[in-house]
Amino acid sequence: MPRLLVLSVLWGFMVSSIANTSEQQILEWVELNPKLDLPIAGTIIRAKDVEMLRPWVVPGLFEELTFPEVEITLQETQKFPPDQSFVLATERHAGESHIGEDGSLKNYSAGQPFSHEQIKAAEPEIAGFMVGWNQNHRWQHFGLDARDIDLIYLGSKQNDAPINIKLGLLGQGSIDRLITFDYRRVYLNNLSMLAGQEYKVEIEDAETLFFKEFYEFTSPHNVAGTRFLVERKLDQHADDQVNIYSPTERRVRRYSARERADPVMGSNFTLDDVEAFSGRVLDYKWTLLGERAVLSVSNSEHATPTTFGPYSRVPKDRWQLRDCYVLELESILSDHPYKKRFLLIDQETYTVVAVLVVNRENKFWKVLYNVYKWEGLSNAAGAAPENSMLKPQYAGSIDLLAKTASLVHTYSKLKFPKMSPKKIKRAYSVSTLSEGR
Repeated sequence: MPRLLVLSVLWGFMVSSIANTSEQQILEWVELNPKLDLPIAGTIIRAKDVEMLRPWVVPGLFEELTFPEVEITLQETQKFPPDQSFVLATERHAGESHIGEDGSLKNYSAGQPFSHEQIKAAEPEIAGFMVGWNQNHRWQHFGLDARDIDLIYLGSKQNDAPINIKLGLLGQGSIDRLITFDYRRVYLNNLSMLAGQEYKVEIEDAETLFFKEFYEFTSPHNVAGTRFLVERKLDQHADDQVNIYSPTERRVRRYSARERADPVMGSNFTLDDVEAFSGRVLDYKWTLLGERAVLSVSNSEHATPTTFGPYSRVPKDRWQLRDCYVLELESILSDHPYKKRFLLIDQETYTVVAVLVVNRENKFWKVLYNVYKWEGLSNAAGAAPENSMLKPQYAGSIDLLAKTASLVHTYSKLKFPKMSPKKIKRAYSVSTLSEGR
């Protein structure tokens, strides 16, 4: 049977029931070659024509767009350049980094570790790690700070629309729970703008840590005061150190590394799902499957998150075509609930566009996606480096089997602030977990 016919037959199975989609059928989507070109930028795609978008929208998310009121605006593909310091560090250290036998990153200083040409020339397993390390070390300034984030638990019921205009939920569906929290992350090493300081913050923790991140849950009352402090080591083989303060127990306890795969506060997200993927690179086997043009919301037209659909969990926005790497990640932990993740990583920014998750029963379990907004002109005269990142406006995790979803809304309060050693010591210490409690 000709391969094109095989693809068509398997594609028919995908259409019939996304809940039954397997790993193999995801791979068939990756290999699918569109027969037609995407309509021009500015085109508004409505329900009668939405089928033409299937080759460019990841499985699971596409099926969410097949409802009568759907409207997708196609946006011209844009450039999102990093700060000039990142460009200079990349040029200065070009060709120095390499992949070790175990997938570790060797001889890296700052900037982007590997070029597109190096990735294309490498074997799939090596190229996969190259992309993974590029994603790990993408341009992020000192890290981000976001306050009053909404973690929204969307149920499987379809009530009258809109379910919550204030939250930007303009479709049908139901809210099962709403939690508010603060989140911030700071990088201590490999910082391109600190070339005169060996690319690291002048602080004791910089000798052993790559980054720190802090969570504080502020509402409702039964979770208020719960705090997490995560420390990722420079040693690429060392587990993260995660400390949690529980107000009910009134003490700080250590979080097992394996618990990173557990749902955060009962949501559809794990600690490794921050911005769709924030796991340790060496916790996975990476394989580059190829390259794929993917539609995503990379520069939202809205100031705040806006979703619609039968469950209010897909972006009502403008979408642009992005060239992506397609990665297969297999956990080295045999008891990890995610058997595999398929990552779509933007070739320019190395942000994660989407993740397709396969469970231990080989079922297509989850689709995760990110929505970004671009406000930066990093190379303009006088432009501040903290304004040269894509801002993660919100993220979604849809459980295709349970028919539930979780959304994380960062709104417009998110920023990438300049950090000093004094600020870092004050904001990211274990003592702050129980401070004032």
